[in-house]
Amino acid sequence: MTGERELAARLRKVNLDLLPVLHELLRTRSVTRTAQSFNMTQPAVSRALRQLRGALDDQILVSSGRNARLTDRAETLAGPLARTLGELDLLLTPAGPFDPATEAVHFVINTADYVAQLLAPVLTGICAREAPHVVLEFTWLPTRNADDLTVVDFMIGPRAFGQTLGKRIGSLPLWRDEMVCVASAANRAVPARLTPAQFQAMRYVAFRRGLRMSQDVQTLVQPTSPLEIAPVCTVPNFLVLGAIVAQSDCVALVPRKVARALARAERLRIVEIAYPRKQLHIDAYWSLATNGRRGRAWFRELLARAVAELP
Repeated sequence: MTGERELAARLRKVNLDLLPVLHELLRTRSVTRTAQSFNMTQPAVSRALRQLRGALDDQILVSSGRNARLTDRAETLAGPLARTLGELDLLLTPAGPFDPATEAVHFVINTADYVAQLLAPVLTGICAREAPHVVLEFTWLPTRNADDLTVVDFMIGPRAFGQTLGKRIGSLPLWRDEMVCVASAANRAVPARLTPAQFQAMRYVAFRRGLRMSQDVQTLVQPTSPLEIAPVCTVPNFLVLGAIVAQSDCVALVPRKVARALARAERLRIVEIAYPRKQLHIDAYWSLATNGRRGRAWFRELLARAVAELP
């Protein structure tokens, strides 16, 4: 911190507008040619040179016959000054549009495993073709409010839950879904359609996000969770539910999109559940405080494209 204060004190003694003039003086070793380069008068460049000599406590340019030469210190300044001006130009130049073909960006998506199973293959496929330096990280972290969204780039989840996060968030509708039941293909005791009472009379496994999640929040995440009052096993992953059901006489309630994926991968079949509140609207959410992060607008468009490719 002391070093930063000393640097600030030294900078206050220097007119930083003169640094480009100094750079040109070091390059041309001529007041006349420097004046021509900046479309300035020679007296104006001479005044700038006097100010620079005072600030740096060095002559910078000294006469040597008909020519001028740089002092030893001025010789050492040329390289560092050129690099500094180049970095300042990069710092002060307004950023152009995000270029997915060349830029390296890391996106963190907070969501359930089944959403990652659906979207990750499509997103990584598009990125392989169009954004080879983009890195996608799918995770699942507790989210309670808009502040929690600032530690990730996006959260994807049910609209009923997302709408509880506050007003300082943005949202993007992704798809509609509904809850269904899955059973082992070998379990013929399960009919093609179940009433809530029939479901509760069976052995079933259930999705649970965590022990600290209240029933109200659990219902927002999974609308059929009020039916799951006595599960024989709970897990925090929808995909694990499918593995359990495939190897047992248990059934489970999962979103239809993941049920279709599980049915393809496991020996499962889809069973309808006669329950009025089983619809899901899945949206993407982000904190408005992160809107300025590089590439976020592009990724929202990418999400919409990926959803359009889902089966």
